[in-house]
Amino acid sequence: MFQSKAKKSSRAFLHALMLTTLTLVGASDAFALPSFARQTGESCDACHVGSFGPQLTPHGMKFKIGGYTESDGKPGHIPLAAMLIETYTHTSADLPEAPKFFSTNNNTAMQELSAFLAGKWFDNVGSFAQVTFSGVEKKTSLDNVDIRYASDKLLGEGATFGVSLNNSPGFQDPFNTLPGFRFPYTSSDFGASPGVTVLLDDFVAGQVFGASAYAQLANGVYAEFGGYHALSKGFLDKVNLGADNEVRGIAPYARLAYFKDMKSEAFSVGLVGMSAKTREGYDSANSAEKRTDIGVDAHYQLLGNRMNIWSVNGAYIHENGPENANQFNVAGSYYFDKTYGATVRYFSVTGKLDDGTETGTMVNGDSRGLQLQADWTPFGKESSWNAPWANLRLGLQYTMFNKLDGESSSDSKDANTLMAFAWLSL
Repeated sequence: MFQSKAKKSSRAFLHALMLTTLTLVGASDAFALPSFARQTGESCDACHVGSFGPQLTPHGMKFKIGGYTESDGKPGHIPLAAMLIETYTHTSADLPEAPKFFSTNNNTAMQELSAFLAGKWFDNVGSFAQVTFSGVEKKTSLDNVDIRYASDKLLGEGATFGVSLNNSPGFQDPFNTLPGFRFPYTSSDFGASPGVTVLLDDFVAGQVFGASAYAQLANGVYAEFGGYHALSKGFLDKVNLGADNEVRGIAPYARLAYFKDMKSEAFSVGLVGMSAKTREGYDSANSAEKRTDIGVDAHYQLLGNRMNIWSVNGAYIHENGPENANQFNVAGSYYFDKTYGATVRYFSVTGKLDDGTETGTMVNGDSRGLQLQADWTPFGKESSWNAPWANLRLGLQYTMFNKLDGESSSDSKDANTLMAFAWLSL
């Protein structure tokens, strides 16, 4: 994927990071209150580890299970929010071809600009719905959608029943373990990623629409069952999502977990499964192939007094399908004073890839590596300057591959990626 070694460009990197930081901090007069914080009257650190999303605390998990409807009871809350992600990316070797409007290396980009309908609509109905403009692809498209009904009066005291309508299997999950809601919460659009994937890891995300019913019982058991169907090609074209992988018929989804909040500690363990018949390309003559994912996952948080939080999240997913893939991810993080964070992630995926020739020979597509991230979140706490209006995270993320799509260790290192980012939430 990468050709020649690029020269180091620390001066360009520092210039881009400083420019981004000054631009965003200087624009703070235009900050608007994040919709969930405005609705609940709580600061961002109540629901998010490190005072910034999307990694959830136990309180944030319960807020999501409750349908995004918890409120301080005051009238006039408007469920609107916005987000901006600015990035600088340096790869160990130049890209073989420069993306349109960009260079083969050392790119600064407004990677995402999103608008959200996020919060309470009615007493039992809320949403997290996102529309995103990509500053790299130069297009606006429908992003994650999760519309919920939830009630705590149908299953007895301490229990919640809900229904989710969403377009990305696993994104609706309340824990921090499945592909739709795990670390890294942002990554560079200029970086490489493994070619082998699984059904639950963005294979049909955004290209389906489904409904699931779920229950969080008082004894800690969480259960969910639903199904997904392909969106029409015409609709996908209108919302700029493309039609890469089509689900044929109904694809069932099931989730079972145990969640325990012990105030100073919290954990969950679970099972997840999904099965679908898919084919590549809506207009193609390709036959449908069955894919079945079975996964196990767990998370643990050492919360203490909520000022310094340790977290470990992990999942293993096996897929029976054309690639016979196995995906393993584990991430550990520490946040000091709800402000300074460090995260380490190990990832591994094994399976087969089409070699791209006319014969369609399947070859080794194994990938594995590490991701390191350090970040600073100056706002988002109750005592923060301009609280709770300002929410900004600045960070550095480095991805290093020990293997990529079956390549040797020395070749895969060309794909190593350094990203600096400024992530502003309004």
